[in-house]
Amino acid sequence: MIISPPTHPLPTDKAGELIYPVDNGEPLSNDTEHLNWITFVKNGLEDWFADRQDVFVAADLLWYPIKGRPDISKAPDVMVVLNHPAGPRMSYKQWEENNRPPQVVFEFVSLSNTASEMLEKLDFYSDLSCEEFFIYDYRRGKFNAFLRQTPQHPLARVDPGPDGCWHSPLLGVTFGLDQQGALWVRRPDGKLMETQRQLARRAEAESQRAEAESQRAEAESQRAEAESQRADKLAAKLRELGIDPDAV
Repeated sequence: MIISPPTHPLPTDKAGELIYPVDNGEPLSNDTEHLNWITFVKNGLEDWFADRQDVFVAADLLWYPIKGRPDISKAPDVMVVLNHPAGPRMSYKQWEENNRPPQVVFEFVSLSNTASEMLEKLDFYSDLSCEEFFIYDYRRGKFNAFLRQTPQHPLARVDPGPDGCWHSPLLGVTFGLDQQGALWVRRPDGKLMETQRQLARRAEAESQRAEAESQRAEAESQRAEAESQRADKLAAKLRELGIDPDAV
């Protein structure tokens, strides 16, 4: 990547230290559907990697790849850094992160995005050593995957496999489009990633099933208790009549 000199004075604080803003002034999303897709992928990946503390997943976080250049940054819709500490961050300053760039980045094309903007992002991510770049245009139902074959090669577009799907070698997930062009993501364990709404509905359904099972178990326990009480009363009556209930 050719680094040109700044075109305007860089921001500094009162002490003269460079300022790396945590907000680029742009909204997290451009419409509700855009936000839904961002959160779907981010939450799905966080859920899959929940047991690992060495995977960092973020959405719309400013990434500064070059120390001393706060004017050079990107905020991918979703980014993943593998084999790297998870945890909260105000921004991602690469020189403070063992110089680890995001390996995987996602962009979701909204109405305000242009083709030239996506090409510029592709060049940026390719030049800064990202290994996988996925673009989903949810308005047109189009998905594109760009992978780096070797560290020396730039990101290059890859076609879907014979099954019509794309695979992320780093994440182990599979991407596909349904007949309506909606994106689905299959985890390495074979399960489909779910939206927050789907997860909430499934949790509610499981809670209702558990409650129904608990009620059935309680009713069975009550029936068993009533039967036991009836048997005890019968045994007592037989003893009053001089009959051994165990001999009947």
